[in-house]
Amino acid sequence: MSSSEYDEWVGRFLTDVEAPRLESVSVPVAPGRTLGMVSLLASWRNHVVRIERELGLPDSDRTAWGVYDLIAALALRSFIASGVEIAPSDSLDGFRRALSDVDARFKEFTEADNSGAVRRIDGDERPRDEWWWDRVPRLGPIRREIEHIRSLP
Repeated sequence: MSSSEYDEWVGRFLTDVEAPRLESVSVPVAPGRTLGMVSLLASWRNHVVRIERELGLPDSDRTAWGVYDLIAALALRSFIASGVEIAPSDSLDGFRRALSDVDARFKEFTEADNSGAVRRIDGDERPRDEWWWDRVPRLGPIRREIEHIRSLP
């Protein structure tokens, strides 16, 4: 997504006051590393858009993302959930609308992961209320990789 597309999308949800205020909320993502809420949201959106865009790619396409890229996307969504808990509640209305927009897009091309494969691959330590860990793409390279992993003894 270009900078102007990103600015336009964020501008549909966040005011010029809310965006910097939420970006100043530091969410720990790794030891000694934090990201702001708006950066996390943009990363979640970018991951969702790319995964959706690649649904029709063949397995032979070496640029296609795999299950670990899905896990990275889901981890971003978990960081956002953590950030929502510490962000100023009076700045979250637009952010929640933007997040709902991305979440709805993710749900459109995914379905329930009844086997729990993604949680198992990730180590099965995520909170049960984080619904995104229980969804997988309905088709595409990531789905086929998960199907392959499920078939292993």
